[in-house]
Amino acid sequence: MVIVNTTSDPTMPDVQATWPTVEIERKTINDSNQYYSIEAMYPVTKDTALNDKFKAFVEDLIAQFKTDTSWVMDPTIGSASEGELLLDITYREERNAVADNYIFSITTYTGGAHGLQVTRTFSFDQYGAPIALTDLFSNADAGLKSVAMFVEGEIIKKKIADTEWIKDGTAPREENYRNFVVGETGVTFIFDPYQAGPYSAGIQNILVPLSVFKSNANTTLF
Repeated sequence: MVIVNTTSDPTMPDVQATWPTVEIERKTINDSNQYYSIEAMYPVTKDTALNDKFKAFVEDLIAQFKTDTSWVMDPTIGSASEGELLLDITYREERNAVADNYIFSITTYTGGAHGLQVTRTFSFDQYGAPIALTDLFSNADAGLKSVAMFVEGEIIKKKIADTEWIKDGTAPREENYRNFVVGETGVTFIFDPYQAGPYSAGIQNILVPLSVFKSNANTTLF
């Protein structure tokens, strides 16, 4: 049975007026059967289009999870243990003078040795416009190369994996840097397990100070 709950989160009126992306409510979806348990959360803001985007994002993840676990209904291949499979979607909001960031954490277990954790971030300026990776820089190629060089060095220092694994996972490609949190003094890039190191190393959060890419920073943001 699917249950959707709404939790109010009152915010100061002047903040809502300035930042249309600020959360004002939280939606929670609970769905379960004898094999799986789903709990998913997403924010409601004053921006209707953004609300639709968050809702669709979460519903797509739920639909994909159900597709990935449909094998449990097949009696010819056995089934999962009762209540074993899991989808958990949570998020947090981090707002500052530069950006409003939503960081979603998606944890799944669909069988195997362990579950998988994936991050997805969304960032917006004070007017509600999305901030893409390329929006961080005045020169996207040069800016990303500067960031990648710094990130690679920081993760190598941690000695969590062989150098080639780290270099591939932190190479200056957009797909490697799609998850980020924009701050006033820099940008934190998030690397999920297996991207730049093994599962045991966990999620890597690397803060890149503005000074690293200042010559290529987008001056309308920083």
